[in-house]
Amino acid sequence: MLFLSFQSVTKPSKNKHLRNVIALCVLLTPIHSLANDHFSSWSDKTICRLAQTQLDNTEYQAEATNRGLSCGASNTAVSIALSQKIIKALAGIDIENNQAIAFFKPPLAPKPTKQLYWFGRKWRVDDYNNDGITDVLYIGTMNPNNSVSGGEDTGDICGTKACSGFQPLPSLYLGRQDGNLTYSPQLLIDERSEGGMSLGGQLLIADFNNDETLDFYVADSGLGTHIGYRDSYFLSQPNGTWTESSSTHLSHSDFQVFDHGGATGDIDNDGDMDIVITELNFGRGTALWCLLNDGTGYLKKRKCGGAFAFGLELADLDGDGDLDALVGAHEFERSQEFTGVVWNNGKGYFSQKTALPQHKKKWGTIPEVSASDLDNDGDLDIVYSRAGKLYVGTAIQIIENLGNKKFKDHGIFPLVEAPSDFKPIGEGNEWNDFIENIIFRDFDQDGDIDIYLASGSLKTNGSILLNKGSFAFDILSPEEASQYFEDGSQKHIQIDLDYMKKQAVTKATAHSNNFSKALSKLPSIQFEGIDAFKAFEIPISLTNSGALIMGFKNVEVDRKHHNPWLKARVHLRYGDQDISTNLCVQYYPEYNFLAPRVSFIRGDWGGVDGYGYSSDGCSGYVGNWEYGNNESRLESLGIKAIIDDVRFNYNQFLEGISAQSNMSVKFLLDQEDN
Repeated sequence: MLFLSFQSVTKPSKNKHLRNVIALCVLLTPIHSLANDHFSSWSDKTICRLAQTQLDNTEYQAEATNRGLSCGASNTAVSIALSQKIIKALAGIDIENNQAIAFFKPPLAPKPTKQLYWFGRKWRVDDYNNDGITDVLYIGTMNPNNSVSGGEDTGDICGTKACSGFQPLPSLYLGRQDGNLTYSPQLLIDERSEGGMSLGGQLLIADFNNDETLDFYVADSGLGTHIGYRDSYFLSQPNGTWTESSSTHLSHSDFQVFDHGGATGDIDNDGDMDIVITELNFGRGTALWCLLNDGTGYLKKRKCGGAFAFGLELADLDGDGDLDALVGAHEFERSQEFTGVVWNNGKGYFSQKTALPQHKKKWGTIPEVSASDLDNDGDLDIVYSRAGKLYVGTAIQIIENLGNKKFKDHGIFPLVEAPSDFKPIGEGNEWNDFIENIIFRDFDQDGDIDIYLASGSLKTNGSILLNKGSFAFDILSPEEASQYFEDGSQKHIQIDLDYMKKQAVTKATAHSNNFSKALSKLPSIQFEGIDAFKAFEIPISLTNSGALIMGFKNVEVDRKHHNPWLKARVHLRYGDQDISTNLCVQYYPEYNFLAPRVSFIRGDWGGVDGYGYSSDGCSGYVGNWEYGNNESRLESLGIKAIIDDVRFNYNQFLEGISAQSNMSVKFLLDQEDN
């Protein structure tokens, strides 16, 4: 939450989000005439809309009453004594839970984020382009080309090496008048030599540069590392785009930090939005880094105390007008076991602590935390997302704020519990359904705040804790909860085909150079000809190799096989050469695994010698988990990079065949969604 200085309240803010969301988040200024001046430029319609959607905001109610407006809601709540009110700072949770933004459940993995991101896909809904329609912004995790099986967590998911490969950008989907979404990659610009995200963990949205348009900061803890990665910082531009601005607007643009948690808010009460990120590298001498805003969006890094934490949020938990650090620990680890509040000293430094009840025996992992007034008593209560070791099981903890820095634990609300004898070997287990986003709305319109839970799991994404009063909650499954909000999970995604076609070009890489060298040694290159294939509407980009899948022919399926499969011959463009091979996708129900493989029949790969020959179905084809002793040879030929790419792009191949032939691939795509 961001706190406004007295000076910032006495003059009209030029920041729309500071006005509309903060407004001022809360509580009337002690001098009533100042409140009138603050709203003087606002229309009656705007005042009524905000008064109707935020009934607990006494500033809006008072202004509506002063103007003699009848907004369809009672304005009698403004009788609160003005002298008791404190101007509060704006926090990220105020923006994320802005009641004026029409909420819907976004698609879990819309095209093409389904292909761009391996996992993660965290989102924020808001009006990013100021057209009055709700948009969705996603972040996620790269698809590495060197991942290995058997790793315990994301830090060793690529073995002893750092993860490498194509790093995707955030994905912006703009809302349309017809209720659907338009994928808008052309609006996000990242000109760093190595741009994009490794493991986008926290998406922090605010108007950092005070131009009345939301910006966003991505806290990136890094995939395949336990020491962290550099973050990304996108600022809005006058032409309607967002430019990655680390080099110009961060005091330390390449600062690598293991920031598992992050939050935004005005921690120093100067009227602009700052950022706080966690630091899990114990050698740095601080648990929190504060990035202080100079008002233009330039963020200067400094140490600011705190406690070592997994989850972090900023909220005014003692009602003194400044934002405190609400932290959640990795309670299973002795060095990271503090869960509680670290109080703001009023200058943006976090020192004194109040511990909150832990549940480390079973629910000691805290990936997310947030706060809202759940009992309508004027202070913020606490909600923790909890999971077990290696994220086994999912639960919510709710803590009541009693005032005077006293709290009462209302215990654990289990959502998913694993069998007692389940023993995970890593975080990527079948009982990992943790809550990564907590949103507050009055979904049942009964006057109190309910809790919406978002995750990457079909079991928990879209669940609601329906507030029944006195800290009793009904837990509704995603199916049961869907009656309380618009379900946008099936929204149609509009894609600019011309733009996407222009982006679908081959890229020179070390792998394509290796393949070109191998082809140069052949007396002739074998290829059936471009016209022999049906072209995909948008060529499929293979990001690590730099190749494109241009088209297909000769589709075959076997739905009755105990491991059903589909295969087709595909036209590849690799470097400046057209070649072909076969691509097969097969489902293994015993492992719930869709296996994409390529063939090495004579004539494949332009005639470059591979190492085997295929037989019927997919037998004899090769996937990136089956290299054996041939890995180094395939690497030297440049072919390994394509096989690695196919592992993460086979669904585009299936969807393209489904869209451009009379062949149904539902029997395979349905397995991918399970």
